[in-house]
Amino acid sequence: MNLPNAISLVRIILVPVIIVLMLINWSQALVINNYHLTIAWLIAGVLFIVASLSDFLDGYLARRLNKVTTFGKFFDAIADKFLTSAVLIVMSYVGIVPIWITLVLILRDFLMDALRQILATKNVVLAANWYGKWKTAFQMIGLTILFFVSYQSFNGNASGMGRYDQYGLINQLLLIPMYIATLLSLYSAIVYLAMNYKYLITKSSVTKK
Repeated sequence: MNLPNAISLVRIILVPVIIVLMLINWSQALVINNYHLTIAWLIAGVLFIVASLSDFLDGYLARRLNKVTTFGKFFDAIADKFLTSAVLIVMSYVGIVPIWITLVLILRDFLMDALRQILATKNVVLAANWYGKWKTAFQMIGLTILFFVSYQSFNGNASGMGRYDQYGLINQLLLIPMYIATLLSLYSAIVYLAMNYKYLITKSSVTKK
């Protein structure tokens, strides 16, 4: 296993650690005036940052060391989706990320995976576009922010519209990167489909034996 793939493996190993830290009932917390953050979420947030940065590091090293392989691209994509999907699901479970955002982001990834598989049967590679890359960047930034600051950090009301409540101004500002990521995910999916529509309506080039 080369170095870039090893980094992707470490990212996958970090995922269950992050999830366990997010779910355990650890009462110790960092408290500053009205703000509080449990130590477990603090550690989970730091590990998420490490895992997110490793996503960029393994790609950079693969290109720099000329270690780009088909397996490496697949492994990196799996590690990336495993990390973001797991964190999104848990954040929706605890009420930090709106469920509809999680559904849009995860279902969009499923759609892209299905499109990639269909195009593969036609010997076509689904090339990444900048909208998809920006979507990933905003998603990582948005999730990182929410690890450390959310309406729950200020004991906000889950259904209230006060300044520190879920539907209040502060929390809506904190969710802006996630809103942008969601819009970019939808737009990039439309771009992918439009660019590859001609291949979708043609017969597969792979013949059954």
